[in-house]
Amino acid sequence: MTFEDEWSKLRTDAAAGQKSTYMRLNQTDPPGPSLPGSLNLKSSASKKKSAVKALEDDVQPQTKTAGECVDESTEKAEKEFKDWATGSGITDALKGWHTSVKALQARLTQEKSALSGTNKYFLTNDFLVGSDLTTAVPPTQSSDNIPFSSRISDYYR
Repeated sequence: MTFEDEWSKLRTDAAAGQKSTYMRLNQTDPPGPSLPGSLNLKSSASKKKSAVKALEDDVQPQTKTAGECVDESTEKAEKEFKDWATGSGITDALKGWHTSVKALQARLTQEKSALSGTNKYFLTNDFLVGSDLTTAVPPTQSSDNIPFSSRISDYYR
């Protein structure tokens, strides 16, 4: 077999083994484990309030308690081993622990603030947009100082 014959056979075999790169998209994937429920943005004020209450009443106090319970025994060990390399290791570990607990408490506070502030944010935004629409004055009416009235309410019947 010559080189050309072998090369031709290899190209033919490779072409026969290739899958088509043509793709047809008829629909998107249905909601499943990665997209629970429907694809609409939904919000529940009662669920947000219960999450904020759980953070305030349970999660944050228990996190604080868990963060402090290590302090007593670890600080005692740190003092007893202060002249040893173990003491400096305990000191470093304790500093890392305090940093982690502080970061976790800050994150929980941010989550609580975000949950409780969402509704206020949307209401404030709606109010600002509405006030911008009602205070706009068209150039022809600027001399009369009559505010421009939006006719968007004409479409809500």
